[in-house]
Amino acid sequence: MDGISKEMDSFFDNIATIGEEAIQATKEVIDEATEQVYNGIRQDVPVKTGGLRDSLKRTKVDGGDWYGYDIEFEGNAPNGEPYQKIANILNYGVPASENSGGVSGRHFVANNIKKLKGLNDKIEARISAKIAQHNT
Repeated sequence: MDGISKEMDSFFDNIATIGEEAIQATKEVIDEATEQVYNGIRQDVPVKTGGLRDSLKRTKVDGGDWYGYDIEFEGNAPNGEPYQKIANILNYGVPASENSGGVSGRHFVANNIKKLKGLNDKIEARISAKIAQHNT
């Protein structure tokens, strides 16, 4: 095998390794960001009985070309109202109408979702760090 062939073999080996490291880096950042958002929502959710907070579930979705998490309020309150609906009302509020004075939103979900801003940059930085580490 000549020098160019050896170099090409090494190049293709590096691409395969770097590709796997990029995937792993992406998953790590997604895991960390999801943990931060989930914990932030749990901490910030308005608590009267604890039922709404305890209904918050995080489910990993890992299949095919998709990797991530579903974070949602599951189940119903004792009065039969879906927890997700209660969370939406508390998060966004409801406008005043003829029958009610309205409710101001607390934005406890929306404010935590904002923590995902810049996620692509974090993923890119993690991938770059792994590649740099691989090349040393």
